Amino acid sequence: MPPFRGFFINLDRNQARSASMTQHLADVGMAARYQRVPAVDGRTLGPEYVTKLDRGNLGLWLTLERLLSANKSSDAHLHVLEDDVVLPKDAEACFAKLLAGVDQGAPNWDLIFTDLLLNLDFPIFQLFAKFRESFLQKGELRCFPLNGITFACTPSIFINRKSIDKYHRLLAGRWTEGLPIDIYLRTLIDQGSLNAYLTLPFATSLSQNTAESDIRGGLDLSRNVMNLYRASLFKDADLDRLAKELRRLTATAKISDLAECYLQAARFALSDKWVQF
Repeated sequence: MPPFRGFFINLDRNQARSASMTQHLADVGMAARYQRVPAVDGRTLGPEYVTKLDRGNLGLWLTLERLLSANKSSDAHLHVLEDDVVLPKDAEACFAKLLAGVDQGAPNWDLIFTDLLLNLDFPIFQLFAKFRESFLQKGELRCFPLNGITFACTPSIFINRKSIDKYHRLLAGRWTEGLPIDIYLRTLIDQGSLNAYLTLPFATSLSQNTAESDIRGGLDLSRNVMNLYRASLFKDADLDRLAKELRRLTATAKISDLAECYLQAARFALSDKWVQF
């Protein structure tokens, strides 16, 4: 039995992203594993779809509903990607090892997120730093429970084959409540309705195509900075390049003296001179 079936969601009008994603999958040796799923274009939906959701988020929600419905009887786990995701160079081996480990260690898992937008939370960063160091030493990704953690975005999710029908039932028609799907999922996870994990470090990342989102439009400076920080948590991240780009983007940003004190203390707490007391 194959460990998973892969899908990437793409709008028909965005052929450039489709071509880029198809080429990327070929480059990492995964072209045969994934298939393109035509996304529902929210701009074309009629007035019968009454919701507070913007049309981009509505289209994403309906696309996922239909994908889950079409794969209820799958005999393998699913991996659902947005079309701006970057897979690691060793994707096939990495994902096979990840799924084998979680199937054995946490067999009741429902979802595994491999990349998320997280708050700039100091304790969470310390946890990431610890897990990254462990990964560099042992080469193993860890799965961390997501309940209680504030997050956004749903770029890359593994779905347990035993949970596909459950996940579909929890999502079907709930777009009427007006919550973006990532915020709705966060609520379900915090309530215990879904057993979800996040890979540490991230097993996937964002491509340059993320600069223009079909859902949110172009990125402002703040989102660009956060996406670069987010990319630094990818297991294959080029940290030197990302740090240089962050320094360039934030060079003219001004902060208060109080904020400077906080940053200097945090900088020291993350240094090799820090001693826990």
